[in-house]
Amino acid sequence: MTRNLTQVLLKLKCRRYQSVWTSKLKIVGKLLFEEYGLPRLGNFRDPLREIFYILLSAKTTDAQYRKTFKNLSNRFSTLEDLSRASISEIKDCIVSGGLATKRATQIKRTAKKIISIGKKPAKILRSMDPEIAFSTIAALPGMGPKSALCVLMYSFKLDAFPVDVNVQRIAERMGIISPNLKHYQAQRKLALVVPEGMSTVLHVGMVVHGRKVCLPRNPKCNHCKIRTMCRFGKEHEAKEHSSVRRR
Repeated sequence: MTRNLTQVLLKLKCRRYQSVWTSKLKIVGKLLFEEYGLPRLGNFRDPLREIFYILLSAKTTDAQYRKTFKNLSNRFSTLEDLSRASISEIKDCIVSGGLATKRATQIKRTAKKIISIGKKPAKILRSMDPEIAFSTIAALPGMGPKSALCVLMYSFKLDAFPVDVNVQRIAERMGIISPNLKHYQAQRKLALVVPEGMSTVLHVGMVVHGRKVCLPRNPKCNHCKIRTMCRFGKEHEAKEHSSVRRR
């Protein structure tokens, strides 16, 4: 990943565009905060715990990855224990979350990589320049740019904006980004238009909204607090009105 792209993703040292969407997203963030507040979603301030939590969260449900993380934490209390464990032992803790062999391998390799950072890896990561911390975390097995941004946002409290499937889906329906963009393209574009200091409020709000209202199928547009700023929502409303007139 180039230095310039890393800066764009982090939004820390790059100039953001003051587009029409920047001002609209301020309103969206306010409305979503009024609706949902700022729930933690189970995330951790400890970056090491957050890394494994996020690693277990991919392609599974919220309930499942919370359960598998709890199982893993109860079974292995230290990084050293985790790094010395067999793949089979790790797999037994997380099998209910799916992809157990793949995840167990990633977890063991990640534990070893983190140990190699130094005696106090969490402290070392926090002391790094944000770009270096981002690159270091993104390079861990099973992580990547989006996961690294989550760690920087949740654990380091930086103004970094991760784009997950919920965020991307809502942004597409609103008309901020084109449909079917690759993830890195959506991440790059959205990072540039998110208002300064609103990354966490917008990310968390959009994640919760995507889980409760703006569903992948059969979205609940009639219950959407941001429908007036959403292209998809306006089209849905127009269809409803048209249907009523034809009756």
